[in-house]
Amino acid sequence: SGANSVMYWHWHSIHNSFETYWKGLLSHDFQENDTYREACVIGNELKEKGSHLVNLKKKNEVAVLVSNEALTALKWFGIQATAEGNDGIGYNDVVRWIYDILYKMNVECDFVWPESENFSDYKAIIVPALYAAPDELLKRLDTYVAQGGNLIATFKTAFANENVKVSHEVQPHILRNCFGVRYNQFTFPNVVGLKGKINNEKIQGEAKIFMELLIPESAEVIAAYDHYNWKDYAAITKNHYGNGSAVYIGCMTDDETLMKILRETLQEAGVELPEYEYPVILRKGTNDFGKTVRYFMNYSENEKEISYLYSKGIDILENRRIEKSEKITIPAWDVRIIEEV
Repeated sequence: SGANSVMYWHWHSIHNSFETYWKGLLSHDFQENDTYREACVIGNELKEKGSHLVNLKKKNEVAVLVSNEALTALKWFGIQATAEGNDGIGYNDVVRWIYDILYKMNVECDFVWPESENFSDYKAIIVPALYAAPDELLKRLDTYVAQGGNLIATFKTAFANENVKVSHEVQPHILRNCFGVRYNQFTFPNVVGLKGKINNEKIQGEAKIFMELLIPESAEVIAAYDHYNWKDYAAITKNHYGNGSAVYIGCMTDDETLMKILRETLQEAGVELPEYEYPVILRKGTNDFGKTVRYFMNYSENEKEISYLYSKGIDILENRRIEKSEKITIPAWDVRIIEEV
């Protein structure tokens, strides 16, 4: 993403104590090896081509709101293990659940925090488990949607204030009208499915770990619980509010369901979604020459062939021209770097 340095720990492998097997560039014998020689190759490439890669500037369209207050609060009042096979989860597990799917979809995102003042810079903001938050922050999120933003939030959002005092109001508190739902009960799923449709695509997933029993008010039900006892409750909803929209995910889902929800919501928000998905990972930025640089990384043991879907460019490492729609090959665990011309 445009880092201006590469650091390696250590220069050589340590011969005693706790870090003995935290391997260095050189092994314990101080002799050249394949790792050292690869580092030399990388160093020479950076020396020759680095001016095109450093100082990359990025403007992401999606943000993930993270909160240390919510993290700390959920350490006190976490989603504990209560059912067979449920080991419980914490705040960072919910954040990683969201981020990992964005990563596989090649949706680059910024991280913002409660004090950030630039919510309006983003077409979509995703809020994982914002359990503890001051009213002022919730009002700002409400305003963000009303003024045309697109909000996606998960279970355990807007439940308590910054002092971890649970609201006396109907949940989800100040965001009730924004999300168009209310709830007052929650439970731990035991063989609970999900069923519904989004953009005519069927959802047949699974509720995992924790589930809120959502009652729609103005919201559309995207998915309901597929269970004899919970079938009358919504699991995932979408609400049009002011000039924007708000999606509420009331339970932890399987990855496929989350990907469908994010893809549809981000598309409607006007976010650019690359054609490529994991294990082909795409990252881009603007370099010091004002040109767009794209990294195409293959995180697999198999060679990948993809179509280059952007304006014609130059393969920086191979120094050859690449035309739009041209097929390019990425060897296993390798990278192609293309600068638009």
